[in-house]
Amino acid sequence: MIPALGRLRLVELSRLVLHEAHDPARLDRVREDVEQEGVQRNPVIVAPCKGLYLVLDGAHRVHALRELAGRFALVQRVELPGRAASWGHLLDTASLEAVFHSAEGIEVSEAPPERTPLAEARFDGGQRLFIVSHEEGLASEVRALWALQAAYPRGELVRRVDPGKRVEMTTGEAVLLYRCFMPAELVEVVSGGGALPAGITRFTVEERVLNVRYPLELLAEGDSVARNAELETFVRQAWERNRVRRYTEPVVLFE
Repeated sequence: MIPALGRLRLVELSRLVLHEAHDPARLDRVREDVEQEGVQRNPVIVAPCKGLYLVLDGAHRVHALRELAGRFALVQRVELPGRAASWGHLLDTASLEAVFHSAEGIEVSEAPPERTPLAEARFDGGQRLFIVSHEEGLASEVRALWALQAAYPRGELVRRVDPGKRVEMTTGEAVLLYRCFMPAELVEVVSGGGALPAGITRFTVEERVLNVRYPLELLAEGDSVARNAELETFVRQAWERNRVRRYTEPVVLFE
């Protein structure tokens, strides 16, 4: 079978550690979809971390399963990467400038700062601005991130973009590119009882398993060993029935 299928497991929700907060509006949509479909469609991406599992992707699925009184989550285990990538947020120029004026604990400059910026803003006209936290240190940077997102316009749609690819901006648009975090930094944030705002970190998974559609009733309760045996049977039968496809080309996903 495909190696990635052997990395699927059912893990107790209590053992999943979240390093990012959730978006309430997005959580409502995810929970509604999970409840209506009666399945967990896509596995949560996790990496072993100090006897638990750090959630790299799928925080909203984890919250949804917890709210639906689940005990287990379907996960795909991967190795903890050396570095996390990040998302960029596309906003209109006026909104981003308002964020800079109202967010507390940050400094904005046109020249690149001596220390790694917390974020970089790029405008459609080519202008660039750099944002750092007033104080140095991870805790101060996390507080500054929360202040930045708290100043986002209420009700405005924020589109995530991949900073590693060319971002097409129209007149009046700007993109805010956040800095990358090391996994050890994420562990430090979580260990201190904190979390990053939603939509900051992004992890690339070489062989991501999608559209498993595992029944919620098999996630609700039961013995871990028995439930994982059921999962192995489910995966094997899907393979034998030719229901599994492996794609190597890029995929565009509607969410």
